[in-house]
Amino acid sequence: MDQSLIRSESLAVAVSAGTAPSTESEALRELTEHAARRRAEELAPVLAACALRVTRGAEFAVARDALDALLRRLGSSRDDELIVRPTPHGLRVTRRGKRSLRAYDVWLDDAGEASCSCPDFAKAALGLCKHVLAVLATPRRPRGSPRAVRWDPVRPLTGPGDWLSRLWHDPRVSLPRSLAAMFQATSAARPIDPARIDESRRLATVELLLAACLGNPGLAEPAVLPQLERERAMLARQWSIRGRELDRLLRGMKQRLFPYQRDGVERFLRGGRLLLADDMGLGKTAQAIASCHALFAAGKARRAVVVAPAALKPQWAREWRAFTELPLVTVDGHPDERARIYRRRGDGVLLVNYEQLLRDLALVRNYDPDLVVLDEAQRIKNWETKTAAVVKQLEPAWRLVLTGTPMENRVEELASIMEWVDEHALEPRWRLPSWHTVRVDGRREVVGARNLDTLRQRLAPHMLRRVRGDVLAQLPPRRDLRISVELTDAQVAAHDELDLPIARLVSQARRRPLTQAEFLQLMRLLNQQRMICNGMALRDFVEAWPTLERAGRRSDRMLAKLDSPKLVEFRDRITDLVVTQQRKVVVFSQWRRMLRLAAWVTADVLARAGLRAAFFTGEETQRRRTENLVAFHDDPDTRVLFATDAGGVGLNLQRAASCCINLDLPWNPAVLEQRIGRIFRMGQSQPVDIYNLVAASGIEDRIAGLVGDKRALFVGLFDGTSDEVQFDSAGSFMTRMHELTRPVLPATDTELEAADDAVDRPDDSLDPDEVEAPPPPAAATAEGTAARATLDVNDLASWMSGIQVRQLDGGRVALELPRSAATALGDLLRALATAVEGSPSTPP
Repeated sequence: MDQSLIRSESLAVAVSAGTAPSTESEALRELTEHAARRRAEELAPVLAACALRVTRGAEFAVARDALDALLRRLGSSRDDELIVRPTPHGLRVTRRGKRSLRAYDVWLDDAGEASCSCPDFAKAALGLCKHVLAVLATPRRPRGSPRAVRWDPVRPLTGPGDWLSRLWHDPRVSLPRSLAAMFQATSAARPIDPARIDESRRLATVELLLAACLGNPGLAEPAVLPQLERERAMLARQWSIRGRELDRLLRGMKQRLFPYQRDGVERFLRGGRLLLADDMGLGKTAQAIASCHALFAAGKARRAVVVAPAALKPQWAREWRAFTELPLVTVDGHPDERARIYRRRGDGVLLVNYEQLLRDLALVRNYDPDLVVLDEAQRIKNWETKTAAVVKQLEPAWRLVLTGTPMENRVEELASIMEWVDEHALEPRWRLPSWHTVRVDGRREVVGARNLDTLRQRLAPHMLRRVRGDVLAQLPPRRDLRISVELTDAQVAAHDELDLPIARLVSQARRRPLTQAEFLQLMRLLNQQRMICNGMALRDFVEAWPTLERAGRRSDRMLAKLDSPKLVEFRDRITDLVVTQQRKVVVFSQWRRMLRLAAWVTADVLARAGLRAAFFTGEETQRRRTENLVAFHDDPDTRVLFATDAGGVGLNLQRAASCCINLDLPWNPAVLEQRIGRIFRMGQSQPVDIYNLVAASGIEDRIAGLVGDKRALFVGLFDGTSDEVQFDSAGSFMTRMHELTRPVLPATDTELEAADDAVDRPDDSLDPDEVEAPPPPAAATAEGTAARATLDVNDLASWMSGIQVRQLDGGRVALELPRSAATALGDLLRALATAVEGSPSTPP
């Protein structure tokens, strides 16, 4: 027991009424008794005094947390069976029988103060670590000779807490003149001169001190040298990049960055490590791609790894191709295939998902990337998860972390993410809960947060966050954002179960035109797959809804039972857009039932914020619809309007909302544009954001490509001036259906691979769940009816290529096309009119 560690300074202990000791002596006694009860009898007074000393100025609850942190280290010291050996300059501590593991230097001065070269001593701000505690438990431990360069390991409760500012010179030991000039002369101790550690002189100061310490091992206490080495490595990464140089490095990018995005890239390149926490929708992916492009162009990186959720890998690949020619290889396949990819790629960028990283950590480490980009980094918000542990074993020089939600519930989540970017930013970890939260009784229920200025100061060097309001003037008039959502196992099973009957109908269509009944059956099955992509709760709505209506809480367990990751994602988006950003949002779905589920999922989120939602689905009375629209326009607390495509025509919402969320994509791009046109029209004064939620696998993902091609034709024909429009893929509707469905049929069905293009159906936007097959016209013969139900037109791309468009006066357009194309187009329009006559007046 070392009583010299009990300091005599007056320790101010702020006390919460009725929950903590009223005097310093009582606090010391209570902490000592607590330590003794935890099997620390001999060192209890030392630990209690240390806990009070390192939390001077804080409440008793903080001191209690400090004592618990010390007790954990004492337990670890005992469990590890640490042994202490003398060295010429102090002591060395290592584990018994583990000489291959790293040993750490420990030093005790004649006043009982300690220092250790281990990382925990530098980060924990306790003045003790398990190695020092092992020394304190050793009988007749030797005292070290005084050291000239000393360091206070206790990080202040507030302020930036710069470690270098806590260096000081013990005047009992002389310093070389070059070093002595760094410290201020005082009567007792000589603190380092603040001018020596500002940005302009910091590197020179660190290098001078480091050289002196390496040349004289007994000059500084053990904790100083590893801190200097870490600081030099961080400063060496910094890149004084200038505007013109950044312009040169970004040359070759296919798209221009917005000014705030360019600032984000520059900020990352300057520091080498960054937590980019921009608001949702501000283009974190684009900034990451541009950063990779620049680092490879500058020759500072030859190998990179992008880690993203599995559902977002296709989205990353699309974005990558849209922004840069830099090659990106998506890592997929069984273990042997993935291993071959890592071995083949000498240089370049690999795209992996978190699950693969868990399995392939050794391969990724052998790949030795210079740069790692971590997307949706909330995956490592919990220190205790295997994902967090694996990610933090990656040690690239350049680290870019992306997340729009760096903290969801507790400040410890932010600290876990930040640890991989800057391991000292939010240390000590043990102090975060008690020092940065307000609790009812000082111990349990959290009722607020505090000391946020300190958090901001310590995050500032390596974190960048811009919210939408910060960059409003830079945003484009409209942004379409695709949000990929992964399916659950239940969704995948139900979706795939329909593949075979769908594939048989598509295969049939490649042999002969489908009858109208067969075509409607095909559309019905495809729509069932689309509903499954929205969630099993939508497919099984009749059974699921009564239970949901009775449920009061929207717990994680309840949300998981929906088997609808879309609804979980939607809940997060509403929280961010409506509650945090305070925007009004129009939410579209083809299915009224999907909107009811979406309203249920977000009801508690809106209620807690005192907000409301309204409906416009065609199901309400005319009076109720009018009231809902008035409320959405004029009531600041009515923030969400749930609408089916009945709300996609004729509504003017541009003065109310600036955001649209599509829970599902319609087949027809014109319907999609009608939805968006409710807010993106004349009179809209804000940039508009369109969020399209798309299931990452299955039919819906492929529909997104189909809709994109159809929209390209629409825009190219009516809005464009170019002579050509390039599609991602080509073919008639049934051929495209063949691609969409990816049929799985028995190997004996050779017709499945037939090259014959099938019939192009007149209207692929029908909703078969509500539509009966339209009767043939009265005057039609049986033969004529069959002909109309099985149109035989050529491939859409081939006959549309013959259309010539001429501009006429007054904004009119003239179409000139060959007779064959005109005939096919006429048949198509007549069939479409017949189908529309049988469609419902209101959507499902």
